[in-house]
Amino acid sequence: MAASRPKQAQPTRPRSRKASEIVALVEQLSSGLGSHDGVVLGRGLARLLAEAYQARGRATPAWVEQLTAYYGINRKS
Repeated sequence: MAASRPKQAQPTRPRSRKASEIVALVEQLSSGLGSHDGVVLGRGLARLLAEAYQARGRATPAWVEQLTAYYGINRKS
C-alpha cells in the first residue's frame, strides 16, 4: 500500500475583517468546485488586488498582504 501524502495545513484566516470576508466569499463561490479551484480563484483575486495597488503606485494595504499570505501566492498547489 502506497503511503499517502500528508495534507498541507490550512492557514489561519486573515486577521483583517475585509480579508476574512473575501476568503469567505471565495469559499462560497467555489463550494461547488474542487478545493483546488477555490485556491486558484483566491490566488488570482489576491494577485489582482496586489497588482492593482502596485500599478497605481500605492502601498499595498495590510489586508491585501494578509490575503496574499493566506492564499500563498508564491506557492504551487
